[in-house]
This record gives sequence, C-alpha cells and structure tokens, in this order.
Amino acid sequence: MNKSILFVDDEEQILRSLNRLFLDTNHEIFLASNGEEALGILDSRHIDLIITDMKMPSMDGYKLLKIVKNKYPKVLRLALSGYTDNNKVMAALENNLAKLYVFKPWNNDNLLSIIDRIFKFEDTLKSKNLLNLINNLDDIPTLPSLYTKICSLIDMDAGMGEISKKIEEDQAISSRILRVTNSAFYGSKTGSVKDAIMYLGLSNLKNIVLSNSVFSSSKLNPFIRDLLWEHVNLTNQLVLYIYQKLLDKKIPKTYESAGLLHDIGKVVLLSNFNEKYETIFKEILDKGELKVMPLEKEVLGVSHEEIGAYLLDWWEIPHPIVESALFHHDPLNERIINKELVCAVHIAEYYSWKLLNYTQFSTGLMEESFNILNMKKENFEKALLEFES
Repeated sequence: MNKSILFVDDEEQILRSLNRLFLDTNHEIFLASNGEEALGILDSRHIDLIITDMKMPSMDGYKLLKIVKNKYPKVLRLALSGYTDNNKVMAALENNLAKLYVFKPWNNDNLLSIIDRIFKFEDTLKSKNLLNLINNLDDIPTLPSLYTKICSLIDMDAGMGEISKKIEEDQAISSRILRVTNSAFYGSKTGSVKDAIMYLGLSNLKNIVLSNSVFSSSKLNPFIRDLLWEHVNLTNQLVLYIYQKLLDKKIPKTYESAGLLHDIGKVVLLSNFNEKYETIFKEILDKGELKVMPLEKEVLGVSHEEIGAYLLDWWEIPHPIVESALFHHDPLNERIINKELVCAVHIAEYYSWKLLNYTQFSTGLMEESFNILNMKKENFEKALLEFES
C-alpha cells in the first residue's frame, strides 16, 4: 500500500522527526516548512494525504486546509496541533477541513497506526461492489443547499440571529431542530429556533440539516421513515447520555451527531431500492429472527453501513462519525481509530431498538464494548432506568 504523504510544519526539527519516523514505511514522504511550499508540492506531485501543523506564520494550517479542500478535494486532510491551537483544530473539524487531528507531542506508534488505518478505511470505501452500487444509484443525496448556505454563514462569522433566520425559512428543518432540542436529553423546552441552535451548537445543527435532507425523500415509506428517525434520534440521545452521565466527560461538539447519522445508509437504500428494502423490513418485522445486514448483502450486495459511511465520507463529515456509520455493528474492528465513540454508538444503537420495542432490528450487543469504555453493563442498565424516567 504505497501512498504519498505531505507533512507541513514551520519547525524543521518536527519535519526531520516525521521524516525519520516514516523511513521504514512504504510511503513516499514530502516535507514543506510553510503553506506556500506545500501548495507548490501539491501542484506538481500526486499527494494522498496532507498532515499540517495548525499554528504557522504567514499561512496557518486552517487557511492551508481550506485551500487544499477547494483545490485538491481528493487529498485526505489531517491536522497536527499543540493544545494551544485547540480552537483552530475544532474549527477545522466543524467546517469539514480536516478528518482528524493529532496532538503534539505525538506517540510514534499511534501516529503510524492512525495513518495506516486511515488508508485502509478509504480503501474499504472504494471496494468494487460498493462503487458499482454507488454508480447505479438514481437518488444519492447531495449536500443540500441549506447546508452549504449555513456553512457559508458560519465561515463569514455571521451572528446567531442571521443563521437562525436562514433556518426558519425551512419549516420542516425548523420543526426537526426543535424536536431534537426539546427531547429528553437536551430538555430545553423552547419554541425559539435561535435558542435551539444555541443549545445544539453549530456542528450539530449542520448534521441535523444533512440528516433531514435524506429523511425528507418522498420515496420513503412513512412508517419506516418515522421508525428510523425515532431510532437515530434516541440513539443520539443515548450516546450523549453515556458520555455525560457514565463517562463523566463532554463529547466533542464535532462528534455530537454520531448517533443521528449512524444509520443514514438505511434511508439511502430505502430511497433507491424501495420495494426490495421494504421487503427486507417487513420480513424482519414478521419473522423477527432475521438480521438486517445479511439480508442487505444477499438482496443488494452491500450493507447500510457501507453505503452510509461512503455518503458521510463523500460529504467530508469528521472521520469518527464516518467510522461510527461503518462499524457500529462491529465496534472492536482493528481498523477503528476512535473506539470510544464507536463503542458508545454501538451500545446506544442496541438499547435504542430495545427501548422502542423493535429488538428484531438489532444485530446484537458486543459486551466487550463496555470494557472499552471502562464501564459495567449492569451499571449502564441501572442508569438507563433513570434515562427512561
């Protein structure tokens, strides 16, 4: 797996360290000490992955990643940063400029592993079966115009009033945002879209706009659509609950919608293979013991996990959310970088179907996921009683 990687950092010592680290790999390494030099290399050479420092003079990493995204959209983008640059890193993730970030000082084995898994992940999404299906889809969702307008307003540092005014022009998305904000977890009890956006945060707002565009397809069976929406919304609430109540930590804002987006592949398949996918659902509802993924593979050749991850990756959603879509039924897979988030989504997904009394749609629970989170199953199930009340 020979890939080309461009490292960008204004500290020569950092570049020398990175170069030494990758000497024994099969990757071709390029080094640049500033943004202008990096763009020159990108102009003249094929680059698979750019990893840039965020804090640099003249052109910082944020500006560089923004140019790379627009000019070289196929190049994978990662941020390398010290803790003092945290705001810039979060902004790069929120605006889909970087898939992941690695903090300085890095662990050599960890960095090598992350890059290896990133490339393997991308190769998975380019499998022949998946690409053949993608190329034959009649209705693969593109980025909705409202999403691009919101991103543009955020990029221009528009005020919350201007952003909420744009959202309020779409009654369907306004209603969905209020429903999410007034749910059990957030419990804001507000009728104001502006207040709702402030509760959710801009990253979550953008992801709700994305999911709404997929769920609003006129081709969807209303019963299945509403059931899937209830499931992903409840899954998302449970993920947030796991982090806040059981892990006693804040989930990064950029990952708050992982539960909301994890099953988006089912909606895409339902939109494109309406009769076949409805048959899969009805067979599971009637017989109970059948599982979704084997049926999807048998009937369609791909799973909802694969199609969902492909779509989110195409939309350039942060990598941990894409991982959650691809591996939420396989949370111990060695290709996963953010196992904590994927395990939280896996647990939340299982118990969401249980709370909705549709356990036939669950693929089962990998109890080792609790170990990854340093959590006991019995403690979680006790906390779940509090969540339900």
